Amino acid sequence: MAGLSISGLSSGIDTQSVIQSLLAVAAAPQNALKTQLTTVQNQLSAYQSVNAKMAAVQSAANVLANASTWAATTATSSDPSIVATGSSSALSGTSTTFSVTALAQAQTSTATVADPANAATAANGLDLTTGGATTHVDLSGNAASDVVSAINGANLGVRAALINVQGGGQVLQFTSTSSGADNSFSISGLNDSLTTMVAAQDASVTVGDPTNGGYTITSNTNTFVNAVPGVTFTVSKLTADPATISVTTDSNSVSKAVQSLVTAINSALGEINGDTGQGSALDGDSTVNMLTQQMLSVISYGTSSGKSFSEAGVDVTSNGTVTFDTAAFAAAYAKDPNAVQSMLQTSLASGFSAVANNATDSVSGSLTALINTDNTQITSLNKQISDWDTKLADQQTALTNKYAAMEAALSTMKSQSSFLTSAFASMTGQTTSSSSSQTSV
Repeated sequence: MAGLSISGLSSGIDTQSVIQSLLAVAAAPQNALKTQLTTVQNQLSAYQSVNAKMAAVQSAANVLANASTWAATTATSSDPSIVATGSSSALSGTSTTFSVTALAQAQTSTATVADPANAATAANGLDLTTGGATTHVDLSGNAASDVVSAINGANLGVRAALINVQGGGQVLQFTSTSSGADNSFSISGLNDSLTTMVAAQDASVTVGDPTNGGYTITSNTNTFVNAVPGVTFTVSKLTADPATISVTTDSNSVSKAVQSLVTAINSALGEINGDTGQGSALDGDSTVNMLTQQMLSVISYGTSSGKSFSEAGVDVTSNGTVTFDTAAFAAAYAKDPNAVQSMLQTSLASGFSAVANNATDSVSGSLTALINTDNTQITSLNKQISDWDTKLADQQTALTNKYAAMEAALSTMKSQSSFLTSAFASMTGQTTSSSSSQTSV
């Protein structure tokens, strides 16, 4: 029926409007599916948001439960020129006293250039010895600038520069890129003698009297790693008096881990409250609402021995949020660190980790199941909506063809009617003319 008109000129009916009205009625089931799809999509988005917040709770709980969090230490120095940091391998309660007897130095050597055009002989080249190994360096020319280019291009841990000095002379300066005695160097093949201005030197610290049981520790930089087990410290000047580094448990890092868990818990509770409120996407969802009860119960029930987490600064307010009193924690931890660790690491952290895992586990999590169900439903709804697109397109084609055929038939009938009317009129006119002729005769 392609090419047929459905303008309504023959019937006087607005056939386009009729078709659209009929299609609107036919599309009602699809519109219902689209509304359902929007509802499920909003629900899925809310489930995913809650799932993300609960995953954050589990992550924070796992950090607090980790032994390394509680093994963290801090190292302090009695001398402000010495900066020290502790690690989990440092032993809390230990201290070490020492004197800084030397600072690390990188070697610097110079050669006054008598003739800049003939600082070396290209045919012979140079020999650079560093770290006990000698490397031959080729020269492209005899000039001092050729020496600089060759040394820098060799990348052997020594940098060269040609310096203009007062009076018009030039000096070749060579500097090690690393400090320490092992990085000393020598250069042979120069036409001018090389003078060491700064000798390569290790940093050193001395504990006690080396002649009476004391000892010295060296480093090729000013930073010492594990000279005190688990401690890294950096020196910046010689000490007039011995300095002491003390290692203590880093309660501040533990406090931060507890605060991170409390923050994650409140974020999850806020998300759940917003998503399950009246008129919200998860209004009345018992599974999600149960998470709030489960999390608050971890704190309310306290430890297995009947102790309250409030003793360590963690508590629940009357409006259902969790608080953390850092001062109360610090006081309790200073008084009995083992008891506080057992309370927060074993009971609190493990309790929240279990609640979060039961919700977010990729296989058996309650939220995971809800998310999977919604994803399956969304796939099905999209398929049904797509099928309805095909159905409605077919109906539109059928209605268009139907009304086009009707208009065509009406147009044909009108044409035939006009023809017959004209024919009858012609016949009537001939009969009248014939009767008039007979009467006059």
